[in-house]
Amino acid sequence: MLFSSRFAAVVVALAGATQAGAISISLGAGSQELTLYGQGPISSGVGSFKVGQGASTFDGLTSTFTFSGAITSGDAGFDSGTYSFITKYAGPDTPQAGPAAPFAQSNPSSLNFFYYDFLDPSTSVTLFLNTPSQKYAISLVAGGNFIAGTGYSFAFTAPTCTGVATCTQNNVGLTPGATIHGPVTINANFTIATAAPGVPEPSVWALFVAGFGAIGFTARRRQTALAA
Repeated sequence: MLFSSRFAAVVVALAGATQAGAISISLGAGSQELTLYGQGPISSGVGSFKVGQGASTFDGLTSTFTFSGAITSGDAGFDSGTYSFITKYAGPDTPQAGPAAPFAQSNPSSLNFFYYDFLDPSTSVTLFLNTPSQKYAISLVAGGNFIAGTGYSFAFTAPTCTGVATCTQNNVGLTPGATIHGPVTINANFTIATAAPGVPEPSVWALFVAGFGAIGFTARRRQTALAA
């Protein structure tokens, strides 16, 4: 019983030693393309879109689309490696981005940005990072809502438009049936639990547990010998 109490105390100390760290990271242009499908004005001078991707897959229930590429810069420990930025929502990804595709509106004062106006409750967004030291799976959107402390933005690297004379996001949004598409870079922000200095890594904990088990086994054998 004494051994169990001590081990529980150590685990509580480990939990108390973790803390949330704010991370900012830049992701290079993916090989897949982002597409904005113009839906017409949402208010005076402000266009709207549905957001999709030409390289999506559909398993009969859920559309999944991915941006993947190299990490170009970021905070220490997150400034190199590869990424996969994966969005899912219920239903097919049709040529008009599907009924449950994310809905957004343009920002006339900054033609390189748009705002998400509606995310279907089935929408999830996960950022998978493969850094030299560790792999991460970070949820940015769950149940159609941005998770607190997370955010991201897209920027086209070389967009192509259809249906408009001047290729801007706002012009496309104001024109039903128009599109703007191309590879994008991504900036993402999130918080992640980080271990405070001096806290053992999981592999070290495994050795501790094995050592504690050996101590308990030895003590039990000693008690048996004394009884005999």
